[in-house]
Amino acid sequence: MLIKLFFTSEDYEKSLRQRRLAALAFLGVGLVGFACYFLLVPGSTLSDYAQGFYLGAASGITAGAVILLGRVQYLLTHPAAQKKARIRETDERERAIVRSAFQTAGVVTFFTAAGALFVVLPIYPQAFYALFAVMVLYSLAFLISAQILEKRL
Repeated sequence: MLIKLFFTSEDYEKSLRQRRLAALAFLGVGLVGFACYFLLVPGSTLSDYAQGFYLGAASGITAGAVILLGRVQYLLTHPAAQKKARIRETDERERAIVRSAFQTAGVVTFFTAAGALFVVLPIYPQAFYALFAVMVLYSLAFLISAQILEKRL
């Protein structure tokens, strides 16, 4: 859904080609994760959890990229399926649902992180700083995007 949100233009076929490039970029990230897992992790002093993160994240990113790449290739080579997908993606109701879902997810994530700050500060200060940094980044991204959209719209 996020890929559809970022890579949608008036020319649907161009959007699909951009999505294919994004899928290839994600595939590259996944393969880098696998390379790190097989080349760097075995001789390291990382905990089992950290080692599992490399394998799990690399597997998930690679699988998602392959699925996205397959879907986009299918749509690029089957005009009837492409037309059906274009109609579905450009439907105003569908777009409103996606925007509303992102807005709701952002609010829930922000306030969950704010609540978690109170819990993690006495237990694990590094997690507090990480959560706080994410909240600051989210706030800055919101303010900057609001300014940009205000000028564009």
